[in-house]
Amino acid sequence: MIKDKNILNKLLNDDLSLNEKDELNASKSFSSMLEKQWTNTPGVIYKDETNAERIWSRIRGEVWDNNQTKRFLYFKLYSIAASILLVLGISSMICILTQKPYSSTMFVVYSGIQNIKSIGLPDGSSVQLGPGSKLTYPSQFSGKKREVLLEGQAFFDVHKDGDHPFVVKTKDMDVTALGTAFEVYSYNLNNNVEAILLNGKIQINTQIENMKGEVVLLPNEKLTYSRVTRKMIIEKVDASKYSDWRKHGILSFENEKLSMIIPRLEQWYGRKVMCEKDIADKYRFTFKVRDESLERILYILNSSSPVKYKKVGENFELFLKN
Repeated sequence: MIKDKNILNKLLNDDLSLNEKDELNASKSFSSMLEKQWTNTPGVIYKDETNAERIWSRIRGEVWDNNQTKRFLYFKLYSIAASILLVLGISSMICILTQKPYSSTMFVVYSGIQNIKSIGLPDGSSVQLGPGSKLTYPSQFSGKKREVLLEGQAFFDVHKDGDHPFVVKTKDMDVTALGTAFEVYSYNLNNNVEAILLNGKIQINTQIENMKGEVVLLPNEKLTYSRVTRKMIIEKVDASKYSDWRKHGILSFENEKLSMIIPRLEQWYGRKVMCEKDIADKYRFTFKVRDESLERILYILNSSSPVKYKKVGENFELFLKN
């Protein structure tokens, strides 16, 4: 029986001591609830992958079934607690169900709104996960390839292993590297998918019908695929300029089109910014985002260009003033 009634609050704030973690894992009610979530939640992509969003939603619903704790701030809860509880929960459930080491455990890590998360992979590679992103990876890589699944934005610094290529799988393409540093930008709800190479060499295999094939990128090259036009473009860029979000925790834009800026603002703030295509493709801006509000950023754009904005509920719309 859990003695400390605040133990779950401590879990969400990552304040648990080792003894408190043991106490929580030993709780019959907590273990029973975790086991039920594991049993009732089907795999999605890999055989042993967990449906993280469904587990988290159901665990949250059962653990916080009272009026006082339902008032937690959702974005804070989502950003800080999801990955903590998922990793702890998966470990607990595997112990409950198998009572032995489980070599194919899949970890699902979320970042959250305006949050960047650093992850060390079991092969020594490192990942910096951008805001509103999800990375799925195994506790140990096995087989001929080291495969991870990405939804969102991430920068990969890959440990070199020529015998086991490193593969980032996304909805539209697979990005393969032997030992290199590159960024992948692939949010499911955005129109564009990007791959940017900082150093080394990467091979991109498209999963798009009628466009299947291989493309090789060299340092300071950027590939952009449009889900609307179904076309690919490769261009020369300064790849280091795309690094401010991971190095300094800020967004940085230099003479970039609104069509490139808007999706990144949407993921950073967790808000929708609507804009007609002809406006988004025409106007370019240079600015940095640190801790300013989204409305403050749009106000600055409004003051320095013909592009105006208005608030629509919790979201925003950009337009040209007549």
